[in-house]
Amino acid sequence: MPLQRTPLQDTSDAPRQVNNILRDLRGEHFRHSRNVQHAPASLPTPLHVHNLPTLPLNLIYPPTEDGRRDVSAAPGHHSTRPIWLAGPDPPHSWTSPKIKGPGADSAPDINSSAWREHALDLVFFPGVPMGPASSASPRPLRKGELPTLALLSLHVIRTECSGHDFAEIMSYIPPHLRRVLVRHSAINYPLSQAELGATCGDEGHADGELVVVGPHATLRSDHFRRMSSSGESSAHQEYAVEGSTWDSLATQGSEPTVLFSLTLLSTPLTFALSDLPPTITCLALINIPKPASLQRLPSYCPLVSLLDISYNSWLNTISGEKLLEDYPWTKLHHLKVLGLRGCHITPTLLSQVNRGRWDDVDVIHR
Repeated sequence: MPLQRTPLQDTSDAPRQVNNILRDLRGEHFRHSRNVQHAPASLPTPLHVHNLPTLPLNLIYPPTEDGRRDVSAAPGHHSTRPIWLAGPDPPHSWTSPKIKGPGADSAPDINSSAWREHALDLVFFPGVPMGPASSASPRPLRKGELPTLALLSLHVIRTECSGHDFAEIMSYIPPHLRRVLVRHSAINYPLSQAELGATCGDEGHADGELVVVGPHATLRSDHFRRMSSSGESSAHQEYAVEGSTWDSLATQGSEPTVLFSLTLLSTPLTFALSDLPPTITCLALINIPKPASLQRLPSYCPLVSLLDISYNSWLNTISGEKLLEDYPWTKLHHLKVLGLRGCHITPTLLSQVNRGRWDDVDVIHR
């Protein structure tokens, strides 16, 4: 019987088998040595990681915003809870410098559009409606919003026209759109003295609102007296016309609006408060350079529901704080919102403002 030859085995897997046998032997030897030493069979995890920094992570990565050193904030390090390291803070040469935002330590630029938008935010975007209930409250464009067609058209008129052309075009723009232009210009490009006069016209305001931004414009000392006399003369003329054409459609809905909102920003007070019309419900005196006598304001403007006297440096003095605490707040019966941003607020002041009221006044001081 002939002998059968055994087939040749593939020797390509021989090195792999040898490596597997050696790995198993090394593993058995390692576990045996760990058992003899009465040590755990597995090593701690950090000993297997060779790319971790040798210094504590809080010395390499900058600290958090609150000043505490959070090791878990390091990139590539995931932990279920933060690890706080004891001891003093590391030297400045060991840490990365903090990146400070613009204006972190410097004073705000009061002539910038960003600061004007912040200062006028309480007046232009109040929590309660300040205007007549029958009219929609127009407002300027806020950041991130799409402009309306009317605002785009007013923007083109404001940037492309000036002088006589601007004054001529303003006579054809309805009051409610001129009010939008006044608000939008107060934030982005304040109106000059001539442009403000052309926008307000003979009425002295734009659909019941007047916004004056300095140092570009100031109010004349006789502005409200002229506005009052102009309103009386126009009322007499309309009454005479109405007597002859009482059934005419042209006279319907043409009643003159009254001034209900006055805002002065970074401009001096050139008139007496006694000249203010009693129809004002929103009064803002923001960043006024010189002190204003506000003691008799409730007698002149008893309907004020929003009063903003923010960012007035003369209110941060000892006499200014005493003025706020001794002010007759109880006489402002309709007051709902009080702006005191940039002023020192004390518990005594808050109690004086809300004394004798059913509903507390919303005091904005931030």
